[in-house]
Amino acid sequence: MASITNSEPQLDNRVNGRVKSEPKERLIALHLAIGQGIADTEAGRIKPISDVAARLAAKYNDRS
Repeated sequence: MASITNSEPQLDNRVNGRVKSEPKERLIALHLAIGQGIADTEAGRIKPISDVAARLAAKYNDRS
């Protein structure tokens, strides 16, 4: 369901578990995900989309 880029699998699992629960819990999960994204950005744990697109293109073009 929810996915957080550049995060630990434990955080993804925690957010996904909350998203499947009640609406209030879903809002909490959304706030957690947004907060983690902001923290990742501020800490420089992001990559330019052009780099990511090139990596994915190379990965999936090699599979054909």
